[in-house]
Amino acid sequence: MNATPAAAAFAAAAPAAAAPAPAGPANVIFIGKIPPTCKREDINTFVSPFGTVKRSALRRIRWYRRVENNLFAYVEFEKAEDAAKAIKELNNKELCGSAVVVEAARHSFPPKRNMFRKNRKPAAAAPAGGAAAPAANAGAAPATEEKKGGRPRRRYYRRRRPRTDAPLSKDVAYVGNLPFVVDEEGMKDIFEGCKFIEARVVRRGTRSKGFGFVTFANEEDRAAAIKIADGSVVEGRKIHVCPARERVERRKTEETPAAAAPATASK
Repeated sequence: MNATPAAAAFAAAAPAAAAPAPAGPANVIFIGKIPPTCKREDINTFVSPFGTVKRSALRRIRWYRRVENNLFAYVEFEKAEDAAKAIKELNNKELCGSAVVVEAARHSFPPKRNMFRKNRKPAAAAPAGGAAAPAANAGAAPATEEKKGGRPRRRYYRRRRPRTDAPLSKDVAYVGNLPFVVDEEGMKDIFEGCKFIEARVVRRGTRSKGFGFVTFANEEDRAAAIKIADGSVVEGRKIHVCPARERVERRKTEETPAAAAPATASK
């Protein structure tokens, strides 16, 4: 029975089936979910009973560091039959204390990376005749000049160190390594049973900075509270309690007095 013109037109307009994903070489296997304690020698020992290994490569997943087993490997055999046998026998087997995934490689064997390669752009070729091209602005730098490395320079900020020359306070205790969920009520629960006047958490906006201060009536009450609370565990974190230091004003540069304004003659 011949197809109708409408059916033929529909068949021509229908999208073709998606082509299968290209497969890698038949003699290369992929090993995934490798624990970080595994070495390249462990990979070779793991696959060597199934055939002669030509080469192997161990790589680390760098774009997602929170994954538990962040290593993967490629192994190339001399024969495709050895690779198929290794895939069949080693899939979900234990390697360095963890079950790994062994399957056929979807890509070719990864090339060796050059760790010392610099990402620099080549300088533009000089114009013919040796004449330099006129710059758009006389004071501007040439357009062909590039920064070293081709990447923006990284900024490093100097961390402010605590003042160690400030005298110790007589009635204030410092509480460090506080969980960020602890507020003033939580501070009062930590020092429950101690004689204190005020407990406060230092904040940046509405978020806790992870430390606070507790004010006591005298030095004896503070020493007793430090003995009880120092080293205790709060929300899974071991807090640190010690005498606080007095707040010292930073030195200001001496400024030259402003010149007196000239007196105007009164009319």
